[in-house]
Amino acid sequence: MANPISSASPHLGTSPGTLVYVGPETKLDVCVRRIEYNEQFIEETELKTIAECRIQPMPENQVTWLDVDGIHKPEVIAEIGKLYNLHPLLLEDVLNTRQKPKLDQYDGPVVFVVMKMLEYNPYTREVEQEHVSFVLGPHYLISFQEERTDDIFTPVMERLRASVGKTRRNGPDYLLYALMDLVVDNYFLVLGKIEEDLERLEDEIFRAARTRNQNELYALKRDLSVIRKSVWPLREILTSFIREDEEDDLVSANTLLYLRDVADHIIQVLDTLDNYREWVASLLDLYHSTLSTRMNNTMKVLTVFSAIFMPLTFVVGIYGMNFDNMPELKWHYGYYLVLGAMAVIVVVMLLWFRRKGWLE
Repeated sequence: MANPISSASPHLGTSPGTLVYVGPETKLDVCVRRIEYNEQFIEETELKTIAECRIQPMPENQVTWLDVDGIHKPEVIAEIGKLYNLHPLLLEDVLNTRQKPKLDQYDGPVVFVVMKMLEYNPYTREVEQEHVSFVLGPHYLISFQEERTDDIFTPVMERLRASVGKTRRNGPDYLLYALMDLVVDNYFLVLGKIEEDLERLEDEIFRAARTRNQNELYALKRDLSVIRKSVWPLREILTSFIREDEEDDLVSANTLLYLRDVADHIIQVLDTLDNYREWVASLLDLYHSTLSTRMNNTMKVLTVFSAIFMPLTFVVGIYGMNFDNMPELKWHYGYYLVLGAMAVIVVVMLLWFRRKGWLE
């Protein structure tokens, strides 16, 4: 989720590889599932103890997926790291929800990926992010996600249960691709919601700009910056990984083709982000321009009224003087004559203003 970033870090002063959870507090328990499958069968197990997470001997064509839902307990992550012989620096990044997206390769061989799952909250109209990470090894994949009320990997799990698609027929590297692709596809869903907000704001600003429109635009600008920080690192790291991993047995050539497709999607997301950021900037300019135009129209109306009342005030000022020798004050129709003259002055001035184009 979208968490406030503090200037202080629990890692300050600790040695590298020290396992400290960095993220929002949660009271939920850590849930660990093991999913074992191949093309012929699939078995899901809710693990009650950490010892059950141990790698079991399995046929060569069988895949083990260990899904860890909850990273707020360092002792649990440490035990899983011991069972799979994972590097302490890798586990440190798993526990740090502020870690930027990255891709590292460790001895084992092991591929470690950090990503940010983004979701659009329709109630607050904010983009929330969740820290997810993956560990790919021979015949197994471990996924770590922050504890939530819903499982973000449910669509992939449903495909495995239904044996739909290629996931059941391929290895853990293809499962890694499927999960990464799910995260990236969710970026498009979030951008779609932001596009709806931008279209709505554009329409509202054209009709009548309000202060809340400016606040929403700045909120969208902030959300787009959050998305960019979550997506931009993936472009370079995924491209480099595909180029360097072409001769590695951990990721097959077939999966590398699919990972290239993910890299293309990331480029599309970044291009869309740039377009939306320009859109927000243009809407902010439109907002200020609309306010300026409205202010100018208001000032024009006030100026017209002031200009009309200036000669009227002059006339009233003259006849408001208390001099004895003012013949007009003795006329029987003097009052009506002055009112008529003032009305003629107003009509003549309005016609003149209109001819000049000042009333358009």
